[in-house]
Amino acid sequence: VGDEKVRSAELLWGLGDMYRVQNETTSAESHYRSALNVASQTQNFQTEADALRGLGLIYRAQSRYGEAGEAFKKSHEISSRIGYDEGAASALHGLGMTYHTQSRNQEAAEAFNKAHEIYSRIGNDMGTANALDGLGWIYRAQSRNREAEEALKKAHEIHSRIGNDLGTANALNGLGPIYRAQSRNQEAEEAFRNACEIHSRIGNGLGIANALQGLGSTYRTQGRYREAEEALKKAHEIYSRIGYDMGTADALDGLGLIYRTQSKYREAEEVFRKAYETHSRIGNGLGIANALHGLGEIYRTQSRNREAEEAFKKAHEIYSRIGNDMGTADALDGLGSIYHAESKNREAEEAFKKAHEIHSRIGDDRGAANALHGLGSTYLFQSRYREAEEAFNKAHEIHSRIGNDVGTANALLGLGELHRTQSRSHEAEKCLTKAQHIFSSIRDDLGTGNTLLSLGILFRAQRQHEEAQSLFCQALSAFDRAGSSFNRAQTLPYLAQTYLIQGNFLEAEESLNEALIIGIQLNHDRLQALPLELLSLVFSSKSKYSVTLAAPLHAGAACEGTGDDNLRGAALHNQGKACLCQSQYAQAEEAYSLAQTLFFRSGNARGEASALRSLGTLYTLQGQLELAANRFAQAYTTSVAISDYD
Repeated sequence: VGDEKVRSAELLWGLGDMYRVQNETTSAESHYRSALNVASQTQNFQTEADALRGLGLIYRAQSRYGEAGEAFKKSHEISSRIGYDEGAASALHGLGMTYHTQSRNQEAAEAFNKAHEIYSRIGNDMGTANALDGLGWIYRAQSRNREAEEALKKAHEIHSRIGNDLGTANALNGLGPIYRAQSRNQEAEEAFRNACEIHSRIGNGLGIANALQGLGSTYRTQGRYREAEEALKKAHEIYSRIGYDMGTADALDGLGLIYRTQSKYREAEEVFRKAYETHSRIGNGLGIANALHGLGEIYRTQSRNREAEEAFKKAHEIYSRIGNDMGTADALDGLGSIYHAESKNREAEEAFKKAHEIHSRIGDDRGAANALHGLGSTYLFQSRYREAEEAFNKAHEIHSRIGNDVGTANALLGLGELHRTQSRSHEAEKCLTKAQHIFSSIRDDLGTGNTLLSLGILFRAQRQHEEAQSLFCQALSAFDRAGSSFNRAQTLPYLAQTYLIQGNFLEAEESLNEALIIGIQLNHDRLQALPLELLSLVFSSKSKYSVTLAAPLHAGAACEGTGDDNLRGAALHNQGKACLCQSQYAQAEEAYSLAQTLFFRSGNARGEASALRSLGTLYTLQGQLELAANRFAQAYTTSVAISDYD
């Protein structure tokens, strides 16, 4: 009977493993518990340790980190007591992974090192390589990229030598993010592609999806959004097909980041909400918090500050509860940005300082530097220039040391804007030029655009208007390449102001109309406010603007008798602008509407779209926002139909 119970315990444990591999966590947990009970009754200590380790894996997958840690510790204690080295090392590896998920990096490294020592001593090459994989992940989380790369390369060498294709591919999947963090994008792409090829060869769907997700993130970093979206959609399809819900939701999170960068806020919000629902359904606390953090960033970018603050606070509460320090700090960074945008300087400073303390404590250099950048921006807003410069300089030093080119360039951009505010023009230009060079070298179009915009503002302040205009136009091109309509809308009013200074009222109006259209399309109040204010300035400059529009008025009268709908439409469109300039709104509406009709009748879709946009601007100035949005939407549809995106 005793032998039968021993076999029963081992069989139950084996069934638990089978269900776990199939992602049937409820059945797996039930069988592991039964195995544990039988093994305890029969003093089958080895199976007891194995069952505890299996429970630890289940708990960790469900974000039950406290229970997971206890299970792995008990498994390790039993294994060590009976001299079961393999079990002791496996429990330490599981404990290390649990600590890693909680950002308890020092404890994780200690567990992985102990596991590595045991595996090496007993000659278990696969275990040795797995422990090195774990150490690589920890070093990466701490921005210790050189050590991370060294550990993962050693792991890759062992896996390759013993013919463990799965381990080889997983090590490559680990090396990819390290290369990406150092802007070594070509090496990152190669690592993920090689991993994908190996996983495809051995038929490992999960590995293929993981590699595709890594490729998607690498493409996103380079602004290759179409390829990034394609890779992540493929990963999402595979995760869904094999029933790996956590991966499915993670892929949605990745898509949300792409859409957010492209100012596709509706799509971004939709996928983050789907990710949130999936994570909630499977009880993945970390995933729930990550999706909330993604939603918070979407709301923040749209100036929906109340919703953003609520999302970040919920994410912060979950991260804190499950012991994920890095997530806790990231949520604080998000809250700091919200408070900064609302001029709540004391709260912003407090949030960034707390975030910096956590990032520093867990050895996350990149996070610590980003928090310092947030502090620098907060100090700059309050004209606390010495503290701002100190924070930006520290951020620059850290980013440079860990090889983070994006962070280095952002710190230089912060310093450049600080010097510009202080009228230290030479130093500002020097910092901004360095930042632009870095952003261009790593093909970061968004960063390039932001730097060119700041340089344009600097040159405009020095009355170098032609240079400023050129820089603003270059910034717009960079934002177009990055697919960021939000940043384009932010830049257009600066270009319009340059046109106004030069007396180019028509060009100024066109730029402001476009900025206003984008603001309305994105439902972003702040993006609409400045264009409206500047349009009022344009239209109030009657003495200057009337001279510009005198010719179109005469041309309109001359075309009245012709049968050319295009000529009459163009003349009426210009008449509408002249009436708008003089606040003759009814006459402007009549002229624009007739122009639209004539353009439509003649098949001139470009002219029709232009007249519709003018009507949108008119209705916006009159406060008829629903009507304005309708005309802008019609203009957009008309332009899309002829592939006119100007």
